[in-house]
Amino acid sequence: MDNVRPASRSVNISDEVICRVAALAAQDVEGVAALRAPRSLQNPMGQAVQIHNLDGAIAVDASITVKSGARAVPVASAVQQAIKSGIQDMTGVTAVSVHVEVTGMEEEV
Repeated sequence: MDNVRPASRSVNISDEVICRVAALAAQDVEGVAALRAPRSLQNPMGQAVQIHNLDGAIAVDASITVKSGARAVPVASAVQQAIKSGIQDMTGVTAVSVHVEVTGMEEEV
């Protein structure tokens, strides 16, 4: 095992892949009804998850709706943690901040 050397190549992970990992992590949180973002000047496509590169780390913005009867603050907090750990575990990229906006509540049917 003395002749084992670390790989000298680096791996680039696309922004799309990181967004998808974040979205999957958020959707797995109990109380999340959907990932949904309104269109705005800052988000013209209405993307529910956006990332911002910060010299080797990233910041994440996510917009969710919560299920009827769920408490928004605990759900948003759980989404923050799920996104942060999901990105770190699946890609090795550090998410230095995760901002979660609750854009609404699912209506009871």
